[in-house]
Amino acid sequence: MNSAFGNFVYCPRNTRKVTKLFLISVFNGMRHILLILIFSLFVLRTLPAAELLKNGDFETGETTGWKYWETYPWDGDGAPVESPTHVTIAIPGNIGTPVPPATSGFFALTQQIGHHGTSRGGLYQEVKVVVNTPYIFTGYMAFYGDDIGDVTIVGILDGSWNPALAFTTMNKKYIGGNTVSSWMEFSLMIIPSKDVITVFTETRQDWAHGNVAGWYDSLSLRPVPEPTKLSTSQQLKENLIQKEKQVQERQTKADTEKRF
Repeated sequence: MNSAFGNFVYCPRNTRKVTKLFLISVFNGMRHILLILIFSLFVLRTLPAAELLKNGDFETGETTGWKYWETYPWDGDGAPVESPTHVTIAIPGNIGTPVPPATSGFFALTQQIGHHGTSRGGLYQEVKVVVNTPYIFTGYMAFYGDDIGDVTIVGILDGSWNPALAFTTMNKKYIGGNTVSSWMEFSLMIIPSKDVITVFTETRQDWAHGNVAGWYDSLSLRPVPEPTKLSTSQQLKENLIQKEKQVQERQTKADTEKRF
């Protein structure tokens, strides 16, 4: 056959060979795309969820991102204050220093009350969230107390700051009494019904006696990551296997035709 590109002789065997090479090329391209998709799903699954708290590790050396609150005496209104006068907020403190003095970095938050007490107070931070989406609040706390009325608390509220709810909520962790506790890891989960949640710390002294100190570090609030749907990844793998089988079948058919 004559053409502008010279003589071309049609050969069924050459056609089968070209078809085979074309199919292999297409399959390799699809395989690479599928592998990239599987790898992307794996990477997305392992990426940590975004941190929502500001200055949760207190490595700034101060309380940027947080607000103070204080009640004096301890059963008062717990209103926000510019600067607490009965609960000492220090980074770091000097009462009942745990070992090590911080769980990460160089600084940890300390809330301490001297013998002039019967007060309660600490810090809080309000965070915008998505309703009905689970969130997890984690971190470490330590404690020094020398009276049964001493306690330190960390908690989370469904809504804006409310000292009455902070006092009654069950969604909190605490250490209290005449005891010394080294760093304890905590984890609290919430599915908010409002578009704001509040994390808070509290240190309380019920009796004007001795000293009490609550230590906090590595505080973190993150959305709970949705589990990657294994069916999606499994489906990609099955598609890849199916494509391999199809190419193998075509290759076998082409090889069989060659013999004849």
